[in-house]
Amino acid sequence: MLWRHLLGLDAQTIAEKRAALNGVSLFFGALIGANLGMTIGMPLRDYALIVAVVCTLILYLYIAPVARRRLSAVATLLALLSGLYFLLIHDLGAATFNGARPTPHIFVTICFWVASTLVVELRPLDDSPAGSTNILRD
Repeated sequence: MLWRHLLGLDAQTIAEKRAALNGVSLFFGALIGANLGMTIGMPLRDYALIVAVVCTLILYLYIAPVARRRLSAVATLLALLSGLYFLLIHDLGAATFNGARPTPHIFVTICFWVASTLVVELRPLDDSPAGSTNILRD
């Protein structure tokens, strides 16, 4: 369909999907690392809380598309994302931290990561023989 092609949502090969997911993960992983690197003055307890939530969230970001119980994994991912929202953006989260609350940049970065992964995962796969391209051939 023309509208899918114009939006970049046309069918992708398995190799293209793997490359897109690897690129998204590499980019956003580095960005999360940079965001966490800016929290150097944060008390250790607060830092550990943020790292634990972010780590679990990213784990479920990887698990959700391939999980046998996909709905449960997606629900957990959304719950973790909501929890991070409350920690970093909503007024209720301010009381959780001993020191200054981290900036919401980590939350925004993870939202973009989830959205990017969703776009790649929802694009259809081209399973025709012509669609299974060899990387060296192109």
